[in-house]
Amino acid sequence: MQPASPSVTPPGRGGRVAALRGTCALLLAVFVATLVSAQPPAPGAAQPKKEPDQKEPEKKEPAKLETRWPTDINGKDLKTVMKDMEDPDPATREFAARTLSSFGPPAQKGDVSKLLLRRMTAERDPTVRFAVYGAVGAIAFDAEADNKEALRILADVVDTGVNGGASRYQAVQTITMFGPRAYETIVKLTGVAMTDASYETRRAIAGALGRVAFSETTGPNMKALTALADVLAKDVSAPVRMEALQSLMLLGPPWDGVKKADSKVDPPINAKSAAVIISYMKHRVGEPKTKTPGLEKDRQVEIWARLVLMRFDPREINDDNMEAFARHLSGAEVGVKAQALQALSFMGESGAKKLNAVVRLLGDKDQPLQLTITAINTIAAMGAGAKPAIPDLKKLAADTGKVIDTLKDQERKAAEGLLKLKDQERRVAEEMLKVKEHERRTNEELVKLVERAIKHIESAKSTSPAVAQPEPKKQ
Repeated sequence: MQPASPSVTPPGRGGRVAALRGTCALLLAVFVATLVSAQPPAPGAAQPKKEPDQKEPEKKEPAKLETRWPTDINGKDLKTVMKDMEDPDPATREFAARTLSSFGPPAQKGDVSKLLLRRMTAERDPTVRFAVYGAVGAIAFDAEADNKEALRILADVVDTGVNGGASRYQAVQTITMFGPRAYETIVKLTGVAMTDASYETRRAIAGALGRVAFSETTGPNMKALTALADVLAKDVSAPVRMEALQSLMLLGPPWDGVKKADSKVDPPINAKSAAVIISYMKHRVGEPKTKTPGLEKDRQVEIWARLVLMRFDPREINDDNMEAFARHLSGAEVGVKAQALQALSFMGESGAKKLNAVVRLLGDKDQPLQLTITAINTIAAMGAGAKPAIPDLKKLAADTGKVIDTLKDQERKAAEGLLKLKDQERRVAEEMLKVKEHERRTNEELVKLVERAIKHIESAKSTSPAVAQPEPKKQ
């Protein structure tokens, strides 16, 4: 089965902070998992001795877990569900389409693929047709010819669909699920559909290009790169521009040559082609040498434009762009700060030049917890360059520990007082107690994160001493 391709969908202006919280939570989970798995044995810890005359026990291969796919769902086997796909009732057809992929590999066979291909064009009910699209995207057909035919149908819908209509949007979403196998749809994705009246469709196209426009042999597709940088990165909608820039980051700069099958190294950057994308990005962020102001007015989008500039031209990993990221950390918008922190984390040890700007956020008690978490992750990402921040991290852990002690005391007193309350009052007090417990556990997790970050930084070795020194603290 083919899993749906993950979407890096930027939130709209009103919903960015909520989306960023989800992103930060994911980063926290990955970061913690990485640190846990990377912890070395404690120095001086006793090591088990191997007796020379003692044979090691035979290692048994762990039993492989096999996925057991259902043979019937809601009392219906695969053939019955296939029959329901052509039932007169559209609700029955929709349910059947949404059920097919749950049968697993048997649904990849030719009889199912031929049925779905037929329903893609024969289905007149839009709701059912979109369910059919979803089934096609979720199932990787055994016959590659059937996959190509499905992509051809979807690409035609993208190209000829009604302007602003839902069919074009759904077709783009399904194409995205195919990933690089949908490479041939680039021509249609970069055609008239890029000017669709719906900003959600344009955003979906920007996201799709980032996931389908890469070849293992030739690298990022230049037509897609140009469409993203020239058309979609200039879109009137900030979420569309953001999605376009994130796709440029995913794809990376164009290659100068073909990658050999046995090569583990990508070909060098095609400087001439990359210069085209670099030029578009400089129009967005401005040119310091000529003092030309940038056209991008949305600060979160501007941060991503700078990241693309650095990705396509390593010479742009310079003080001007680093300072631009740090400048955003002193503003009032949480979303802008979070994006700037993530940008600095991408820089790794190079970002340590702006370590002090990040450390200042650790002392802001009024900011959302997720922003503090992102700041900790950013400091940890700087590796050895973040060693000067260890005292600040230890102070944060100590201060948070005091908060935990206070919360524990409040919980104890609240629990003792529950017995004296009547039913209605007790229920309210119990809910308040749960809030306190949640707050305490959250702070305990924060302390654990800080402790792991400190261990990670202490064990990190500098890879670029020249850039690892932070700027002096401002008095």
